[in-house]
Amino acid sequence: MSQPEQKRVFICSRYVGDIEHNVMVALALCRVAVEAGLAPFAPHLLYTQFLDDSDPAQRELGISLGLRFMDSCDLVWVYVGDGISDGMRRELEHARSLGKPVLSVVEGPVVILREVRLCALT
Repeated sequence: MSQPEQKRVFICSRYVGDIEHNVMVALALCRVAVEAGLAPFAPHLLYTQFLDDSDPAQRELGISLGLRFMDSCDLVWVYVGDGISDGMRRELEHARSLGKPVLSVVEGPVVILREVRLCALT
């Protein structure tokens, strides 16, 4: 008996700035997604392993590659508790162009997801 296919969720959160903190946030979001039965993808956790985020050309490549994966995701989770970076803004604009549902993740004792009106984030 096969299991139903898991929905794919694109994780949109900051990388620039306090990288250690931001990586922990992205990892926590991925964990919550898995616990919710979703298959998360956080491009900033993957591409920064072999691309230099401080090199503008490599940062651009990483963002562009991540946007390609968003095409195959079912929804987008965005964490705005630490603000919206330029890379996040591009991801949210791409999500809007694809018509992807975007849910805002709110921290607290329990993670809360709220639907986002994208016009409020741009």
